[in-house]
Order: sequence, then C-alpha cells, then structure tokens
Amino acid sequence: MSIPIFLIGLERATGRARLMEQELQKAGLSATRVNAVDCDAATREDFLRDCSSEGPWGYFQTKDMACTLSHAKAWEAVIASGAEQALILEDDVFLTPELATWLDDPSWWPEDADIVRFERWRSTKLYVALGRKRQSHLGREIRLMKSRHPGGAAYALTRKAAQHFLAQKPFDITLDGLLFNPSASAAARQINIYQVIPAMVEQGNEAPGEYQMGSPRHRPKGWPLLRQKIRRGIAEIDGGARTIANLALGRATLEKITYAPQVLPDARPNQTSIA
Repeated sequence: MSIPIFLIGLERATGRARLMEQELQKAGLSATRVNAVDCDAATREDFLRDCSSEGPWGYFQTKDMACTLSHAKAWEAVIASGAEQALILEDDVFLTPELATWLDDPSWWPEDADIVRFERWRSTKLYVALGRKRQSHLGREIRLMKSRHPGGAAYALTRKAAQHFLAQKPFDITLDGLLFNPSASAAARQINIYQVIPAMVEQGNEAPGEYQMGSPRHRPKGWPLLRQKIRRGIAEIDGGARTIANLALGRATLEKITYAPQVLPDARPNQTSIA
C-alpha cells in the first residue's frame, strides 16, 4: 500500500496553495489538505487549552503553538485514515519527482523506524550525527539520526508515532523541537528517527506576500528571557555531549544534509493534484 500525503496550510494562504498544487502536479503526487491552525484567529488563552505557556525551551510562542497544533491535526487525520504510515508536508516546499516512487512502494521503510525525515534544513553550517548503518534505496541512503535536526516541513511517521505525539498534550515546545530534538523532548528520545540523504524536500517555495504570516513573535524580558537562555543552553550542552559520545564510540558520523532534486537517470511521474 502506498504512503498517503497530508498537506498542512493556512486557508488564507491562497498563494502558497497554488504553488503547492503546481509542485505536487510536477512530482506526480496527490495530497489531502489539512487546514492549519491560524495563530491570528484565536487568543493566547485559547491556545493554552492544548498548550503550556512555557516548556523545556522557556516561553512557548503563540505562533509556535499554532504550528504544533496544526501538525497535531494532521496526526489525527493520519489515524482516522487508517494508513500505517503517512507523509506530512507543510505548504512551502519543493519536491523531487522521485518522491512518488518512494511513496508508491514503502518496502524500504526500516523495521524500527517511527519517523523518516525527507527534508533538508536550509543551513550551510548544520551537521547532523547519523548512525553508521547505511540502508540504500533508489540512489539515496536512509540512516538513523543521532542528533537534532531542525525543521518539520516533510516527514513520514507511523500511526503509532502519531498516537505517541498526540499523547504529549499539553504541548510545550516547537514542532521540530518536539519531534527532532532528543535533548529538549522526552518524546523524541523514545522513538527512532531516520533521515533520507540526499534529502528529497526543501523549504523555500514561498508565495509573494505570504512569507512569515501572522503576528510578530513576543520576546520575553528579564528573568523569563534569562530562564529561556539557560534552558536552551542546557539542552545544547546535553545534545553536544550525546553527539560527542556517539562519535567517539564509533556509533555515528557527522554529515551535512544536502538536497538533490534528482539522483536517478529518469523520472517521469503521472500528474495529479491536491484532494
């Protein structure tokens, strides 16, 4: 059975929606739309029904609450669909046409994988610790992540993983922190996360006037700001210690994740669109 796609996007971001429909058509893919939670459509007090005001990284921004809750809606949709795995996409990404072939036949899925990341975070300096065991599929590798990797724009997860993260309510950290930062998220420490390299998805497919939509972020002051810096500093130190240990013991290597639109000699997918 193929892996379905759930695409998260704001209803008012019509430009993004058009660009993503074009991107899906070029890749020969279809997606089920999940309307994102709009941070401007409710008060912070409304969001605090499902989120905590602070967490392991300090002050939890209302905009970040909306993002995490949007993905929670997608996890609920995955469970309701009956799918064993599903790909979650945000509405500002570029896709390789080769993604369709991966989703059509999930036999490559590692037996112990809870999440498989398809995204490359756009940083020229970021290195990620990846397990030494290499699984190859259609010209790319799938390797176990041994350190944090920012970004939550393209990842596939199992039904069990969706249930696991929904059980973390009230949410208290950014979406990518919750999923992909084991130093800041107990939930991330309890699952196995794999990374596809070269990555098959990259952010940056932005519509004019729709970049960074929503109200500006609140910056804490005084003791709340200091407490936030201390918490994040502790998480960074812990993450660094874990990574150094894995490297020293030969369990991982440091890799720079790249994005490759095509690694196979030919890819001509069929044309479909958002459902």
